This record gives sequence, structure tokens and C-alpha cells, in this order.
Amino acid sequence: MTQRWQIGDVKITQINEIAVEVGELDGLIAEATPDAVKAVPWLYPDYATEQGQTLWSVHSFVVDTGSSVVLVDTACGNHKDLPLIPSWGGLDSPYLDRLADAGYKPEQIDYVAITHLHLDHVGWNTVLEGGRWVPTFPNARYTFVQDEFEYHKGLTEGGDVSDDLGHAVTYNGADPDIHRQTRLVFAQSIQPCVDAGLVDLVPVNHTICEGVRYTSTPGHTKYHHSLTIESKGEIGFITGDFVHHPIQVAHPTWSSRSDWDREVSSARRQEFLASVADSDVLVFGTHFAGNSVGRIVSDGNAYQFVTV
Repeated sequence: MTQRWQIGDVKITQINEIAVEVGELDGLIAEATPDAVKAVPWLYPDYATEQGQTLWSVHSFVVDTGSSVVLVDTACGNHKDLPLIPSWGGLDSPYLDRLADAGYKPEQIDYVAITHLHLDHVGWNTVLEGGRWVPTFPNARYTFVQDEFEYHKGLTEGGDVSDDLGHAVTYNGADPDIHRQTRLVFAQSIQPCVDAGLVDLVPVNHTICEGVRYTSTPGHTKYHHSLTIESKGEIGFITGDFVHHPIQVAHPTWSSRSDWDREVSSARRQEFLASVADSDVLVFGTHFAGNSVGRIVSDGNAYQFVTV
């Protein structure tokens, strides 16, 4: 069933790719032990199991303003080489069929807005045709924040990746070579869009189209951006990996092991949650399983994610 929400005149639709296998991301948030997860009862059943294992999803959001159609993040993609998380590579998912079922053909996408350049956010930028990677959305402008693009392009050439993406992360025996994975991501999911002349490198906090703008939320990556949607006085916020899992609403200081800078991530997340708590801002969780959209509500010294 297609999930859809409204922000003023803007229609937002979720396009699912995969439900992450239970247990696959255990330990990604180190403090989120089974006992700690079970101590947050509102996480069950959408965001955690009865046994205290976190639940995750990989999906995109289509933001339709009426005059522009923006696809926010493009998941893992089919047939990609993803040695960091092998089970997410080599997929053959019906993602584009789901996009069509939601009412959108690839040719109708005007903008592809990427929050950050990790493997599970850029995959459907391209598809494999005749042994070549080609842009999936031929009429779209692919927008990357320039600093984020250049930083990750630098990783393809080697250099210091201390505390960077995936540092010490070895899910299911995955290859921890960040440089190799970043090179594969660029070769398969980014460079073909550059070569086709479809990429716009944009500044921090860039406005993509009327009512849709990037919002700087560093920490998960050095130049990570979320998306703010505004229409008729209503506001939506698409997290990217700024808020990786709803348990970080209950415990804002808990950061992901894959964050570039956990202290920066924690600080910015605390500021954000305090700024939107008990307001009408709708938060769209990029990796939230089950009901992924809700509001932030004060809960003692922390917060609760209440779905709509």
C-alpha cells in the first residue's frame, strides 16, 4: 500500500526498497542494546522487536509540489556492488514498479535530491542497460551539495578516513575498505550522471525548488543535509541519516557508529529535536521502519516520536 502525506499543497509519497533483515544492523548504535531498546516501549512494534532488536527500512520519498517532482535519496539500487554491506548489493527489487504504482515514471522526476553520498542513498541514480550504468531519471537535475560531493570524491583517491563512514564497521564479514566502496559508488551511481551532464553541485542550504530546500545537518557525514519542505505555513523535514533510528529521539546523544563525527551528530540532533518538539512539524524518517512519519513530542527529559 502506498503511503502518502500532505504538507500544505505538497504531496509526499514513500517508495520502499527493502526492509532490513532483523539483526543486520544490531550494534550500529552501540548503546542500543536489547535491554535499552526494550526500555523505550513506544518503539514496539514499528521500530523494534519484542526481543529488543532495532528495525530499519531503506526507502525514498517523492516530494510533489504541483510544479516540480523531487525524489529524495535513491536507496541501494539494483545490481550494485556493495562490499560494505553485501546483502544490500546485487538486488533485483521492484523499486521502479513501486514508483510507477505511486503515479510517477522516471521521466517525470524533475530533481533527484541526495542528502549524502552513502551507498544506500544514491543507488537508483542509475540503472544497468546493456552492461553500462545510465541515469535512471533522464529529465532530472541531480543535486549534490558541492562540499559533500567533493569530500567523497576525495575518498575515491585515498587519504585519511579516520572516524569516517563505516570505520570499524564489518557487518556480516563485509569488506571495511571505505576507499574501494566509495570508488564503486562513484563509478556505478554518480559518475554516469556527471557524464550525462545532469548533475548540479549546489551550496550549503540550497533551495532546490519552491518550497523544498536543503538544511545543513552535519555529523553523519561531514556535509550531510536534510530536506525541509514548506507550504501554506506547514513544515516537513526529511531526515536522511541525521536521525538514523527513532531510538535517537528517545536518546538524542546516541550516535551511529557510522557517523563521521558522533559528537557533532549528537549536538545537532539535540538542537533540532528541541526546536521542533511539541510543534506541528512532520518528521519523515529515511530509515524508519513501519510508520515512518510523525511528530516530536516532549517526554520527560527526552522526546517521543508519535506517528500520524
